[in-house]
Amino acid sequence: MATIVPRFDFRIEFAAARDMGKTRARQEDAHVVAPGSGVFIVADGMGGHPAGDVAARLAVEEVERTLSDATSNAILERYVSRPDLAARRNVFARLRRAIERANEVVRKNAAEHQERRGMGTTIDVLWLARNHAFVAHAGDGRVYLARRRAMLQLTQDHGHLETLKASGEVRPVRQWYRSALVNAVGLSETVTVDTLFVDLIKGDRLLLCSDGVHGQIRGEARLAQLVRGGTASAAAAALIAEAGRKGLDNATAIVVEVGDRFVKRPPVEQGLLSKDIQRACQSALLYDMPPSVALAALSAGVEVELGAGATIPRVVANDLVGYIVLDGVIDCDDHRTVGQGAVLFPESLVGVWDGSELPVAREAVRLLRVRADDFAEVCSDPSLGALLYQRVATMLARTAVAARRDSVLPPPHRPAPASLPPEGIGKTTDDGEFEANRAPDE
Repeated sequence: MATIVPRFDFRIEFAAARDMGKTRARQEDAHVVAPGSGVFIVADGMGGHPAGDVAARLAVEEVERTLSDATSNAILERYVSRPDLAARRNVFARLRRAIERANEVVRKNAAEHQERRGMGTTIDVLWLARNHAFVAHAGDGRVYLARRRAMLQLTQDHGHLETLKASGEVRPVRQWYRSALVNAVGLSETVTVDTLFVDLIKGDRLLLCSDGVHGQIRGEARLAQLVRGGTASAAAAALIAEAGRKGLDNATAIVVEVGDRFVKRPPVEQGLLSKDIQRACQSALLYDMPPSVALAALSAGVEVELGAGATIPRVVANDLVGYIVLDGVIDCDDHRTVGQGAVLFPESLVGVWDGSELPVAREAVRLLRVRADDFAEVCSDPSLGALLYQRVATMLARTAVAARRDSVLPPPHRPAPASLPPEGIGKTTDDGEFEANRAPDE
């Protein structure tokens, strides 16, 4: 049955399912479905550690409590009334604070009970507002977004191997064994919280699950088939049934389906999204494409924000990724400085490993991130695929020509050929600094 969520523009249907597994003595997963506050949570107590069930329960309870209190309601109300970047960042800050509080609660409880020392849990949180999903993540649970053309893995596992991949030290190889967690609630005094922001449309389905689900279902194609099948309840049940055939771990899945839109917003309130689309369409990948074609291509993208000094990872969620720069300035290792509209790692979109030094954000940046697998799924549409692959080939050819030229000439800043837009909208000043052209704030 369709449900109305306060401050969310769409009706939703949702379902949760779980299984203890054949080899576990107790259920160490915990979850929350709270449509009244637009909050959905999955936590997985760390195996091999004591009291994983206690850690998971304490964590979800504290996160739900924090996101349902008066301060959180006020933050979300401000975002709904004016969804600018400042309001969005306040929502993310509250999400991070909720998980930090959970970390404090779990560690305090462990300190008070000798038998619980070392307990910890993963956690994934979904918070709905307007036509957006705010996602927070720590550990190796996962959040996916299933669309008609793409199955997007939104989160990156916080395992040792995944950390090496993101830093560029290890090539992206598929692995079917567990990587030791390096970040989770309760593991240390501080917890790293990844946050993501996704625009939602009717028909989207979001999946939050423990590794007892995604670790037992091989391949995103099969996972996508199960998530998209039948009602939200049927999908959740099918995921647990498939994972339970092996039954090696506790398994929990929450499926949230975006239904009919019943809140209409004035066009001025959609300005932030419109500006981001315009900036993405300035890129060499989407330049001068019809809006409907560009939007289809953008359906594989996930918006991420990184702080000043952060390196831009080439591998996320066990896959090569490319980016379109929406905001900010980035220093690349080949003496280039790029801004709005730049495409980073275009070779990644076709599964090619570059291996060069990773670029660094000169200031806070917002990026549209696209995984190679998701790009390939979008390109399964013949006409769209032909156009996008042609654009990628043109970018790679231009890069190859520039590399050959720079091998015999010094590397001054040169303008891009007139046939394509520049790699980042802006200009270089006389002293070599990059000035990005920014759209005026609303």
